Parts: sequence; structure tokens; C-alpha cells
Amino acid sequence: MLKVSAKKESSSLGADSFPWITLSFIFLAMLPVTMIVPVYKEIVKDRLGGTGYGVAWFQSSAMLGSFLFSPIAGWISDKLGTRKKLIAIFAIVDAVLLASLPFMPNISSLFVLRFLEGGAHIFVIGLLLTCIADKEKDQTSSFYNKGILFGLAGTLLTLGGGVGQSLGFLGNKNPLLPFFVGGFILLVLGILSFFLLEEGNLKKLEWEGWQKTKTALALSPLLLVPISFHFIDRFTVGYFLSSLNLHLREDLGFSPGQVGGLFGVMFLLMSVLSLPAALLSRKWNSIALVWIGSFIYGIAQASTGFLNTSSGLYLSMIACGIGAGIMYVPAMRLASSLAPSGFNAVVMTVFTGLGSLGFLLGPLVSISVQESFSRIYDKTLGLEFTGILYGALEVLLVLGTLPLLSKILEKEKRLN
Repeated sequence: MLKVSAKKESSSLGADSFPWITLSFIFLAMLPVTMIVPVYKEIVKDRLGGTGYGVAWFQSSAMLGSFLFSPIAGWISDKLGTRKKLIAIFAIVDAVLLASLPFMPNISSLFVLRFLEGGAHIFVIGLLLTCIADKEKDQTSSFYNKGILFGLAGTLLTLGGGVGQSLGFLGNKNPLLPFFVGGFILLVLGILSFFLLEEGNLKKLEWEGWQKTKTALALSPLLLVPISFHFIDRFTVGYFLSSLNLHLREDLGFSPGQVGGLFGVMFLLMSVLSLPAALLSRKWNSIALVWIGSFIYGIAQASTGFLNTSSGLYLSMIACGIGAGIMYVPAMRLASSLAPSGFNAVVMTVFTGLGSLGFLLGPLVSISVQESFSRIYDKTLGLEFTGILYGALEVLLVLGTLPLLSKILEKEKRLN
């Protein structure tokens, strides 16, 4: 049993206040970590003599930090009964770590610092999303279970990713600039969080370690469905950030700005479709949209290895963005809807944390699979087969969870 203290944090803004500051901070938090993607090659390969695996590990080490620290973020937040103080502190820590990355003298120190930066960032983005989930699950709020806030959060999260990718052009002449600009954004976000974020009515919960996560899954085992989709979704993005990224830079000669623009299209479409998908999930159901979006995304991703022209690649990114936009927020909303009462922070941080595990493994597996296929066949076929494999994971997960529709709808209705 959870031990809950009677004392609650009071909110001067009230349960019905619109969390526009929290939503804008979600957008800002995504800019720094995505604007550096187009210059991975310059930092890892050109400056420190790394390999394709080094580029993959640069992404994956941050995701390892996110994965390991994500449940800790939720547990500490619950124990202390605060969100904003942790968000503010770790945004400032993240700013320092991000701006320090280009100054690491070797690959090992770069990966260690990147690991810590990923851990700091999950405190920021995971708890910002938890603030939104708090509103959606607060029965005294006019936003209770309406999906509007999740839709807006997903819109601004992916919009931040798209704009951040597009800002990759900052690295065209100076690959260090995205790190400095990103660090400055996080520093400002951290300082403003102390003064502007609302705390909400939070209960202080006793520390239970992994037991709290186990309890949440025991009470609602169908949580594994949205969590699995989120894991696979983030896992497949690893292909874009590693194999396809290097293919565009080294084989097709794209500049950082061109790569950022191409990937930015996918994120921007996710952003545009997130709110409509959230609203549609209220009238229809979340899992159906997750299935439809995942299927579209998987088919589109499978085609990317066969495309060598800008027009073809942009069309595939548009299709990926449409599929991702349809599925992303409904998966998040489904996870929150299936979360037992009192387990919101843990469910949402585990949800984002396992997404980080997908990000961790995705680039490494992608490079490994591509090189294996290249040895067996040739370099071009290696990329093509890797794209097919990653896209097929989405389609197979859809097919594997179709029989659970009635159970998911019944469980979601009972909890809400």
C-alpha cells in the first residue's frame, strides 16, 4: 500500500488554469537535443576520428542515460511532491552538459558526458509531460480526460523536434554552434521554470523503487501495449538518426541543413497532426489510431533505403510524418488512460524512459544490421534491407496486438 501524506502542495493558479507555460517549455526543451543531430558526423567522426558505430553510440549513450534515470525522475518527483523544482534544476544541469560536449578530448569522455546529458534531459521532458498528465487525470479539472492537453503537448513536442532539426543549418559553417545555442535555450528554460511553472496539487508518496512500476503493471497489464508501441516507435527512429543520416551525408552528399530539413518535415507533420489525432481519439478510440499510424509509418520507413533523390526522400518523410502524427499522442493518451490512480508520474516517466531505451538500441542495431547485410550482399542492399526490417517491426506489432482490442477498450472504460 502507498503511504500518502495529508499535506498537499497548493496551486495559486488552480486546477482549471490553462498550462500554456508548461506546453511552451515542452517545445523549448526539444530544440536543443534535435538541433545537434545533423552535426553528429562532424563531432564524432571528423573531430574525434570515430566510426559509424561511434555516431550510433553518441545517440545511444544519451538514451541510456534517459532510460536509467527516467524512473528515478518519477519516483523522486512523487516522493518530494514537486515537479517544477526538479525541472528547473536539471534543465540548468543539462545546459552545462550539452554546451560542454564539443570540448571532450576523446570518444570515451564524450560518451560519458553524453550519458549524463541524456539523464538530465529526461528529468526535464519526462516531468514536463507528467505535468500535462496530471492535468488530464485531475478529476477537478475541466481538462479531465479530454485529450486536448495531450494533443497540444504532442504537437509542441514534435514541433520542437521539427524546428530543432531544421535549425541544423546552424552547423553548416560551425558545427559547435548548435551545442552552444541549445545550451543557452536550456539555461533560460531552467531559470524561468523556477518562477513560471505551476506546481499543481501533488501528494507526497513514499519511495518504493521498482516495486511501484511492478504494481502499476500488475494493476493494469495492458499498459504494456502503448509502452511497446512507444518503444518500437523510438527504436525505429534510430535508423533515421544513424544509418540513413550517414547515408545522406556521406553517400548522397547532403549538408547538415539539408538533412535537418528532411528530418524536420517528418517532425513538423507529426506536430500538425498530433492535436487532431488526440481529439479524434476521444470520439473513436486511441488504439485504433495507434494501429493505423504505425502501419503507415512502417510501410513508409521500409521504402527509404530504395530512394536516392530529394523528391523521393521527402515523399517518404511526409508519409512517415503522417503515420507518426496519427499514432504518437494516442499512444501517450492510452498509457495515461490505463494508468491506475496514483501512478501517473511513474507510468509517464516509464513510458518516456522505455522510449529512450528504444532510442538507445535503435541506432546501434541499425548500424550492426546494415553492416551485416552489406557484408553478405553489398552496401546499397545493406541500407535497403535495414529499412525494410525496421519498418516491418511496426507492422508486426500492429498485427500482434489486434486481438487485444476488446480488452483494451473495456479496461480503459473501467479506469476512466
